[in-house]
Parts: sequence; structure tokens; C-alpha cells
Amino acid sequence: MSRHRKPDDIAEVPEPEAAGGIAGGATAAPTTAAGPKRMWLAGLEGPRGVACLSVILVHVTVHYTPGILDATRLDFLGQALTFFFVLSGFLLYLPFVKKLVTGSNAPATGKYFVSRIRRVFPAYLFIFVISNFVLQASYLVSPVTVGWADGDEGTGMITDPLDLLAQFTLTQSLFPSTLQTGLNPAWSLTTEWGFYLVLPIVGLATFAMRGRLKMSPYRLALIGPGVLIVIGVVTNYLVGVLQAAHPEYTPLEAYWGPNWIAVLSRSFLALADNFAIGMIAAVVYVALGHGAKQAWSTVRLQWTLAASMFAFTFASLAAFVLGSRYLPTFFSVAAASLILLIIAPLARGEESVLAKATDWRPLKYAGTVSLSMYLWHYPVMIMAERLHLPVQNSLLGLVWGFVAISLITLVLASLTFRFIEKPAMRWRA
Repeated sequence: MSRHRKPDDIAEVPEPEAAGGIAGGATAAPTTAAGPKRMWLAGLEGPRGVACLSVILVHVTVHYTPGILDATRLDFLGQALTFFFVLSGFLLYLPFVKKLVTGSNAPATGKYFVSRIRRVFPAYLFIFVISNFVLQASYLVSPVTVGWADGDEGTGMITDPLDLLAQFTLTQSLFPSTLQTGLNPAWSLTTEWGFYLVLPIVGLATFAMRGRLKMSPYRLALIGPGVLIVIGVVTNYLVGVLQAAHPEYTPLEAYWGPNWIAVLSRSFLALADNFAIGMIAAVVYVALGHGAKQAWSTVRLQWTLAASMFAFTFASLAAFVLGSRYLPTFFSVAAASLILLIIAPLARGEESVLAKATDWRPLKYAGTVSLSMYLWHYPVMIMAERLHLPVQNSLLGLVWGFVAISLITLVLASLTFRFIEKPAMRWRA
């Protein structure tokens, strides 16, 4: 799965961001350029593209072919969004871990926040403005309350000043009345921002403990993620308790409806463990680069990671069938295992054959523009409904609908990336 290569030859490219999210000087709701030169690990753009396309496939299935959804349970692919959260945790925590291990100073938080703002908001605001004021294709209410049988029901133009303020500041997911409104998938960007705000606190606290706690930097770097895992697990337990106390809400409403249980369920608090598991992967990656598991061949290491990935994927499927609230937690471990499976050889100064394969050019490009694809695909589906795009409730209809929506979305995302995202990433504070 890997071939030896000199450390200074490791293939790297400008660092990206994640779809649903966003990552490091780099993300993860999809995102990724020019500006102070940043480096990122090869092999992760393609999986980001696959994750974004998986989310689009699920939404197309929900809208156009509910019969296929019921028969195949394709909604499991919605866990692709969890991959974005894990990838954000990995990419954004990686600089902290590297500096902690090498005894350097903590990364500058000022530049960090500026990079996060310019990576997410220009594309988001542009797409929201066009979708809301030009296309009038924003959700005015949660789609859970109106259903998806008539694809554009509950959509139009948001005009209420307070609702617009929530949309412009990406805080709509913090209130029941605006949860899932505007650009429907943008709730995950709010969740990502929760992580963006917490990460520097975790990082700086870790550096502050460096001189006080006598432990290896790797163990020290695991304290923050450990705390976040506890927060995520406890919050999910609390959500379950609240849901049991309010049987008037269906499981769907408790996850996505206009109520405080859904707000908590979609919050960073409930999903903190997803990011934390990505952070742990960052610690493992740095440790591998500094000689950990040196007695293991890279092939043995990758087979172990592959076994972990498959085991936790099956555990995720079981959790999905059982309706467990901890499904994203299991899937996060599978996602982290996949990330390390792809890039573990790079940590050892070797070439990763998997990284070359996963960065297949079409998928890599989809990953590059995944933030805009993620944000555009819902307005595209709404407009397709209004224009009566012919999609039958059949397997052939699903294929046709997915291809049509994805291609239109890709064109719009490419234009947005070229004229909005890239210029914003070049901007210097």
C-alpha cells in the first residue's frame, strides 16, 4: 500500500478545507489556496469530494425517490458529513500537536480566526444572498414541518430582520425558529464554528499545561480531545433523556425540527466527539512521524488501520439499524481510521499509493470545490422542482436526478470557487 520515498519528496499541496464544514489554515463542510503558502497532506481531497457527493445523493434520494430511500436506506450515506467533522478536527489540531511535540510556541490565534472567516463566509454569504434575494429559494421554515413531497414548499425569501441577522452570522441553527432555514445544509457550518471557537482554547490550555504536567507531549495532546469526547457523549445522553421526556416529538422532529431538543442535537456540544476523534488522529499521525510503532512495517500498520475502519463501519451500520444516537461516534472512528490509512506512509517519509488513488483528478476537484457544492445543491434542487425537472421515483430516476443536480451544482460551485473563494483566500489581514 506504500512505497519508500525520501521524506523531503513527500507530495504535498496547498492545504484545503472540508463540505459541511471547514478545516485548518486549511476545513470540513466541504472547503480548500493561495495566500501564505500552506501545505496539506496528499490524498484527502478525493475523499472530501466523495463525502460531498454522498450528501447530495442522500438529499436527491429524499426529495425525488423516497421509495428507493425506504428500500435501500441510502440515508446511511448521510454520515459522510461526519467525515467532514473528523477531517476538520484532524487538520486544525495538527499544527498544535506538531508545535507541542517540537517544543515550539503555540500557533497564532489571530491569523487562525482570520483564515477561518475568509475560508467560510465569502462563499456562504454569496450563495445565501443569491439563493435568498434572487432565486428566493431559501427555506422559511424547517422542511421537517412541511415535508419533501412538494420540493419547494416552505421556501421563498427571508425578509424578517432578525431572521436575516441570524442567517448572515451563521447563528440560525442556535434557535428553534430558524433551525434548518435559509440554506438548509448550513447548520453544519454553525457546528463547525463551534469547534473553531473551542479549538484555540483547548490548544492554548494544552500549551499552558506543558510546563506544569510531567507527561509526554502526546499524552498531553490527548487531554483536550478526551474532554471533548466526554462532552459529546454526555450531551447525546442528555438529548436522549429529553427526547424520552417529550414523546410528542417524533425521532425526525427531535433531530431536525423547530425545537430546543433538535437545536441541542445539531450543536457542537452533541457532536464534539466527532471532532475530538479527528484530533486524536492528528496525535497519532505526528507520533508516527516521530518513530511510534517503528517496529511495525507500514503494510502492517495500514492493514491494522483498514481492520479498524471496517470494524467501526460495521458497528456504525449496526447503530444505524438500531437507531442509536451514537452512530456518528462509531462512524467517526471509521473516518479517522480511513484518514490515517491513506496518509500513514507520509508520516514515515514514504509514498502513499492510496493517497494517489484517492486523489483521482475528478474526485479531487470535487473536493476542492466541495464547500460551494455543499451550499449550492439545495437551492439547485428547489429550483429544479419549480422548473419541474422530470425525475421518476425509480432507480433510473435516482441516477438521472443525481447526475443532473450534481452537474448543475458543480458548474455553480466552480464559478463560486473561481471568483469568490480563491480571491478571498488570497486576501491578507
